Amino acid sequence: MSNVSPGVFTKIIDLSTFVQAVPSTIGLVCGLTEKGRDNELIFVGSRSDFISEWGSPDIKDFGKLYGQGPYIAYNFLGESGALYWMRCLPQDAAFANIKLNASFGPSDSSASIVVTYVDAVNSKIELKSNLEATGTTYPLAIIYPIGRGQYYNQIAIRLTEYSNPTVFGVYVLDVYEKQTDGQDVIIESFNVSFEPTATDSAGDSMFIAYVLSTYSTVVRCEMVLPNEEYSEGYKKAVKVYDKNMGYITIDLTNGSASVMDNKQDFTDWKTNPETGNANYSIIAKDSRGNTIWGWLGDVVGSDETMIGIFPERNLTGATRGWNGDVVNFDLTMDVNYYIQMSVSNIAAPFITAEPMPLRKGSDGSLRSSTGGVVSQQAELLLEQAYSGLLDDTILDTENVYFTLVFDAGYPTDVKTAISILCQTRRDCVAITDNGDNSTVNSALSTRSNIHPYNSFYLAIYECFSKVSDPFTGEDIWFSPMYHMSYLLPRNDNVGELWFAAAGFTRGAIDSIKELRFNPRLGQRDQMYLKQLNPIVKFSNGYVVWGQLTSQAKPSALQDLNIVRLVLYCKRALEQYCRFFIFEQNDPITWRQVATNITGFLETIKVRRGLDSYAVEVGASDYERKTKKFHVNVRLQPTRTVEQIELNFFIE
Repeated sequence: MSNVSPGVFTKIIDLSTFVQAVPSTIGLVCGLTEKGRDNELIFVGSRSDFISEWGSPDIKDFGKLYGQGPYIAYNFLGESGALYWMRCLPQDAAFANIKLNASFGPSDSSASIVVTYVDAVNSKIELKSNLEATGTTYPLAIIYPIGRGQYYNQIAIRLTEYSNPTVFGVYVLDVYEKQTDGQDVIIESFNVSFEPTATDSAGDSMFIAYVLSTYSTVVRCEMVLPNEEYSEGYKKAVKVYDKNMGYITIDLTNGSASVMDNKQDFTDWKTNPETGNANYSIIAKDSRGNTIWGWLGDVVGSDETMIGIFPERNLTGATRGWNGDVVNFDLTMDVNYYIQMSVSNIAAPFITAEPMPLRKGSDGSLRSSTGGVVSQQAELLLEQAYSGLLDDTILDTENVYFTLVFDAGYPTDVKTAISILCQTRRDCVAITDNGDNSTVNSALSTRSNIHPYNSFYLAIYECFSKVSDPFTGEDIWFSPMYHMSYLLPRNDNVGELWFAAAGFTRGAIDSIKELRFNPRLGQRDQMYLKQLNPIVKFSNGYVVWGQLTSQAKPSALQDLNIVRLVLYCKRALEQYCRFFIFEQNDPITWRQVATNITGFLETIKVRRGLDSYAVEVGASDYERKTKKFHVNVRLQPTRTVEQIELNFFIE
């Protein structure tokens, strides 16, 4: 827009753009655990966060073939605070749960709260569906764990009325977990209300669904039906239809019991005593916490600010009066009242010696009738996880970014799914093992016949090693992924991602007690030709002695460090160039892009990632017509040393 009249007109033009670095060490592991959210890709930032939700690794839970995933995740998080994790469970696994129901018949004087359990709840949609009312039973809420599985049957809860007697509708929710000695111990405690509008003194919500979803690492609560309406149990037993409005006067006398509120209109809550059952109840509290309650009859007088109170729901022939501690109720101090459809105590079922356990949790077809792991189902689940069939966000390259995808000693079909994932996304590399082979010849045969992968997006390591497991206290044979899961992020921390995570500087291992086999020089030559990266024991320790990808074609992309460098540059430049979509397709734009990319690559060169590079940006006449311009980036990565020729000249 051009201005006509005189004046000073200002524009701010940003010339400070640059190619931003992107995270280089983000891992992905899919695995099996006893607890935690399932079939959902979750970003985890620390070991403590992982253990808090999914528990400590334990090889005994799912065995060597399927139980190494948590170890890989734990080791990776020890060096990098950036991991995507997915716990896998079959669709027929079930939520443990406790269902709270309000039982409220036509002639009942109050709603009783009853605890029941729901069988075979496989999804959150089914949880919502079980809040539908049936007959005189009105479900109030379902409390359930954050994930499915039989583990959560050892979780229990207790609701207790809040200790402050003047507070209405607030409960203390204690969450218990059974310990190894069989005792239930409180692991979480919250002040909650079943009223969605309830707040604490600081103004924060006390609604149970909000509190648990925000602060609990164990349980959740559902009170909303599939149609997004609150449960009928809430409307019958919890919902406050009105409360004190102005100056309140209460008559406690039998025969004339009433409430007067000079700012209230009781018309919506009244019931004609001649019609039978009252529709609404009233609960009043004094400042000491003494409680009285009754049923609302007809209004008294003509201005509808006073209403009669009856002790029974059936008003036919009844005399006005109150229930509760009428004798000690103090009318000289502040009084509050609430209008509800019934009088109920949600905590009543929990007044027992033991907390109320969650039940009906199941691992589904992942476990046999005897509790063992069903191998076929476990393998299928892991394959589906890496294929994006359990959570397709794993395939979302725009919003989900990871650079290293780890195998964990899994069967071949799972390794294949990992390989396909990386080739599909084209922004990450797969780090896999070759299975548990007892000899070099067996490893070579497995590589040729079972794992004939040929891709620069995948690297294969050998062999399994014996390690002291700090969680079980036993010596366990682990996949080489156990070590690569911390060596690769450690390499990026102490060096650069384009350095090789191999050799004595960045590939030394201290924790190995024994190798399945220790390849000699000639055997290492054979493994090199098959693109197998061995862990080797030399006289001065164990060390990763290879960093090849599985690509058979000789090229720079046979080296893992170079592939990681290229993918890093690819991601950074893709992110940068996106900001030039819809800019003018002219030499000014091309020059700006070329200048900033050159500055980015020069930084990598200074940090020893590149020997040289070239950048050319522009557009042919045809490209300009089709609204395109090209960015040609030529890289000459700095190669690693694999052989040293030590020559002696004697004169």
